[in-house]
Amino acid sequence: MKFLIFLMMFLALVLVTNGNNNNLVESTCKNTPNYELCLKTLSSDKRSETAGDVTTLALIMVDAIKSKANQAANTISKLRQSNPPLAWKDPLKKCAFSYKVILTVSMPEAIEALTKGNPKFAEDAMVGSSGDAQECEEYFKATTTKYLPLSKLNIVVHELSDVGRAIVRNLL
Repeated sequence: MKFLIFLMMFLALVLVTNGNNNNLVESTCKNTPNYELCLKTLSSDKRSETAGDVTTLALIMVDAIKSKANQAANTISKLRQSNPPLAWKDPLKKCAFSYKVILTVSMPEAIEALTKGNPKFAEDAMVGSSGDAQECEEYFKATTTKYLPLSKLNIVVHELSDVGRAIVRNLL
């Protein structure tokens, strides 16, 4: 009987805790420019289930940006090695630099700022990564090619960065 009472209390505590975390994720995502992307991204990471603060949610978003930026960097590398059309050579070179900046400057800056309690610098890093992804897209559009090989990744990195910025703004 005591075990049954303990089990019921434990389950109630788990449900309350998960409900509070879901509320944190939902309330945080409501303050972003893309609620669905925010909710999908944060909910897909197990850390959001136990996140007790917005900083953890911001760090989850940084990891999502890094993941997509790494995909873009790998795609750029493969395209550059595959003898791409002449019109793509310059945009690929510029995009490679943009994504290198995201991965080696912006995201490390965001992580450091968030872990040290300086969200303004994390916001700046998010703005930078958003702009870098958008610039990559513009490099290809300037070539007037109909097929833009990085569009999906550029858009996702840009949108994740904008969501990340909105999350970080909750900390300011």
